[in-house]
Amino acid sequence: MPEQDDIFLEKVILFLFVLVGLILIFSQFQFYQISQSYWTYAAIALIVALIGLMAWLLIQKPVQKHAESAKHQPNPLTFMEKLTYGVTALIAVLILFNQMQLSQASALIGIQNGLTLKTSSTKTPVALTGNPTQDAMAVVIPRGIPFYGEQLGVSFEDPIRSLEIIAQLDPAYGRNKVQLSQEEKARYIKIGTTHTMACEFCCGATTLVFKDGRPACGCKHSWAMRGLAAYLIKNYPDLSDEGIMKEITKWKGLFFPKQMIQKYIQETQTGQYTPDIAALLLDVDENKLKEMKAAVASSGNQQGSDVAASINELPSMVGGC
Repeated sequence: MPEQDDIFLEKVILFLFVLVGLILIFSQFQFYQISQSYWTYAAIALIVALIGLMAWLLIQKPVQKHAESAKHQPNPLTFMEKLTYGVTALIAVLILFNQMQLSQASALIGIQNGLTLKTSSTKTPVALTGNPTQDAMAVVIPRGIPFYGEQLGVSFEDPIRSLEIIAQLDPAYGRNKVQLSQEEKARYIKIGTTHTMACEFCCGATTLVFKDGRPACGCKHSWAMRGLAAYLIKNYPDLSDEGIMKEITKWKGLFFPKQMIQKYIQETQTGQYTPDIAALLLDVDENKLKEMKAAVASSGNQQGSDVAASINELPSMVGGC
């Protein structure tokens, strides 16, 4: 009976181990969708390897026990057992690291962060905290559903899925291309050739299109920004060019959070804003801008280093390039 109980217990352990392994693999896949880090592939491969090794070890246990009972002496740990324990420790460290990164990325895109920024194109009340990092996130990272969100089925809370939807509106490459008239196309080119209206952080392009309207970059982020520009020009003709650029830049902030927050803080120090950051500040009161600049200037060296450390923990890119 004790031997049967041991066998049953080992089966239960193996089942739980496989179940936990599958959960961890799913978690790593979710992390890859947010961070696009190929280290997660290594984590998944190691988890699968660990499951295989543990299964092999548990299957071999009855054979080893039978041999031990015949010889009446315990065997030392085998090479495979030592390897299994070593891989287990390595995976535990790797998973802890990835889970910390996943938590930070989730907080950034609004799963845990309690920012108060409204996402309409009307006046934007920004709740300042005096903390340069939090204030920068309140300006750069949008929350909620944009005014065109219900029509398109997109949300700032789900940037991965929304990226794919608005990318398909791209007049150049999308499956659901927005067709523009000559007048609309002229406006599209004007907005698309504005410096920094682009995905420069992943592909180096500084504009969305060339002067003849051809796409300046073929990555999905660029598809999405062009698609949104064309959609808003077509469906919201009364929206100003600056208003359209503001909506484009909101998604740019979601796609490249680390770089855009760094850029915002740097430009706040000088008071000289590039078109993308200026678009985000379009409806922010001048007094608010002065408060933001003062908060950054008074942060001090120690707090400044803490701010830099916090920013470096944010994802460099959300969504595939």
